[in-house]
Amino acid sequence: MKFITFGEIMMRLSTDPSDTFRTADQMNVNIGGSEMNVAMSLAASGVDTAMISSLPDNAFGRRTLSLLKSNDVETRHIRTGGQRMGTYFLEQGFNIRSSSVIYDRKYSSFEQSTVEDYDFKTAFEGYDWFHFSGITPALNTELQKVLLRAVETAKEMGLKISADLNFRGNLWSFDEARSTMPQFIKHCDVIFGYEPLELKEDGKEVKDGLERNPDADTLAPILEKLHTAYDIEYIAFTQRTVVHSNRNIIKGMLSSKDGIRETDAYEVEILDRIGTGDAFTAGVIHGLMNGLGEQDILQNALGNMLYKHTISGDFATEDISKMADVLDATREVKR
Repeated sequence: MKFITFGEIMMRLSTDPSDTFRTADQMNVNIGGSEMNVAMSLAASGVDTAMISSLPDNAFGRRTLSLLKSNDVETRHIRTGGQRMGTYFLEQGFNIRSSSVIYDRKYSSFEQSTVEDYDFKTAFEGYDWFHFSGITPALNTELQKVLLRAVETAKEMGLKISADLNFRGNLWSFDEARSTMPQFIKHCDVIFGYEPLELKEDGKEVKDGLERNPDADTLAPILEKLHTAYDIEYIAFTQRTVVHSNRNIIKGMLSSKDGIRETDAYEVEILDRIGTGDAFTAGVIHGLMNGLGEQDILQNALGNMLYKHTISGDFATEDISKMADVLDATREVKR
């Protein structure tokens, strides 16, 4: 199957773990973004992959195009124009000090793009799977129109559609996200996460009051309602318990209309947490594309996610089909 995605590609400027925003006098440069991270992981795993986006026609835009091309991501549907790339600043957390993000993406080439800038019908020709995230509609109302055009076109053309709900509190409110996302999600076959997504009965939100990591028995009736309300085939997500900024315990879950499957919980030490959810997303998509059983899908997806915690930058580029081995890894040297 062939995969295509739409979203903003960003420049990341990050401190060293020993520095804060107040003390850093230099920063590391990386390129990434939720949709790009998924595309890079799938391309590294042998999937024919493309991106739709907008980049400035300057040295940073050209550097990004070169990076994508060198990692086998098709770039012919990336528009060049505008003045700047969206940027975010990352303060790397350590132990009791959490990571922190500051966005600087207003007036970027992507943020300023409009419906007229994209020919989704042409871009989707020959592709089988379209993916987006909840970050794009959080940017402005014009991009909500752009995304709706993309999703409706993909649906009309028969593409499988997936979405990572990806709430970003620095971009919009939780209530705004809940009320906005349904117009996109009703067209999806696969979603990642179940919040923020509206699900009301008798005027009340069904999911309100859920604890942070509810067990499968608690989630089952709620996820069943989501499957029915939005006609969703799969709902995939992870549960993360934070020991401290550099040590988490994580498990993966996959819900279908037949019930919920889950992995064991694994402890991971963290070099770089950014992009780890995208690695899980790529793993699930890869498994579904290749017709794997649900438990095998979860094992590879969680392995890809845990592996990404050990890689600096926004994305990992290892073969997803081998990532289940990560879950059985020991600390012994491989010779």
